[in-house]
Amino acid sequence: MAAQSSPLPQDLPLDDRSDALKIPIVVLIVFSSFFVILRLGVSIKNRNFLLLTDHFLWTGHALAIAGAVFCYMMAEVGGGKHIWDPVFADPANLEKYLRYLWLGQLLNLYGMALVKLSICAYIFMLNFSKKFRILIWVSVVVHIGLNFVFPTIILFGECTPYSKHWKTTEPGSCWSTKPKVISGYTGAATNIFTDLIYTFAPLVYIARVQLNKRTIWGVRIVFLLGLTTTTISALKLYEMKSLNESPDPTWDSVNLSIYAIAEVFVGVFTACLPPLRKFFDDILRKILPAGMMSSRATGDSYALKGFSGRSEAVKDPKATHESDGDSDYAILEENRGRRPSSNDEIMKVTRVSVTINDKTSERHRGDDWV
Repeated sequence: MAAQSSPLPQDLPLDDRSDALKIPIVVLIVFSSFFVILRLGVSIKNRNFLLLTDHFLWTGHALAIAGAVFCYMMAEVGGGKHIWDPVFADPANLEKYLRYLWLGQLLNLYGMALVKLSICAYIFMLNFSKKFRILIWVSVVVHIGLNFVFPTIILFGECTPYSKHWKTTEPGSCWSTKPKVISGYTGAATNIFTDLIYTFAPLVYIARVQLNKRTIWGVRIVFLLGLTTTTISALKLYEMKSLNESPDPTWDSVNLSIYAIAEVFVGVFTACLPPLRKFFDDILRKILPAGMMSSRATGDSYALKGFSGRSEAVKDPKATHESDGDSDYAILEENRGRRPSSNDEIMKVTRVSVTINDKTSERHRGDDWV
């Protein structure tokens, strides 16, 4: 039998990966929503209001959910199937697929941008050095430029009119794929760069503060989990390269779609962890035996900067909500031996006892750590 020069349509595979796209979407939405609700609940319980970082987080998460829903709808009309699948023989299905793809990309992009801004807003509330704060501001500008402005220009300006993204037969014109490819690469690379900054900077910070090992490792684990998002961004970057050379994009784009969605929702999860560290620590103290959670206090006292602007005078501790310094932003140890201060900054207090004429005087020395 003579070999065929090219496979006939009936010889082409018609397998379906749409479930491989749908199931992770549902799991990631449920998983991330649990932590967002928990973080917002703890914030409201402690302060009765939300801060800017909280608003960035929940709006970014809401946009990411909307984008994931459009991705799910895309899988319903052909996402995860081969480009030669009979489902795409219907022009209406192909138009729906391309429209849901465009809307999903747009909302995913804006959701990721807001989640990153939430992380930046949280880090700004910690009393880091001036040089590091400048570095964070630079990362914010780069992030907004390469992960928000540039992709927005591509998504809305690539085709004229922009509806030609899904109405392929509509009169108009579109750019070449090069600007879109550049935007994808720069966006993924920027996410990796900023993730590394936001992960390792707090680790450098706590290395300068003397704390017990349990607290140090608890904080380290919380921030090192941010590397999960970095890994997903790297995988996304790799899939972009493979997809650009693919003759079957509706099938080969499944991995990229999963990584793009997971990048946002895992980013939401890791963004929720630092403010919740003390919350989980308190739960463990109630569940585990006291001996497992006990730790020896050091000779120094460290107070994390208070951000609620509350007065130091508290008439009834039971009736007063837990302050930010003792809850969301207590990524370090619980405050011990706080000394009233107008600035209430992170401080080191060393107690020195000197006996003179049978009287004991106490001298305090405050050192800014950052």
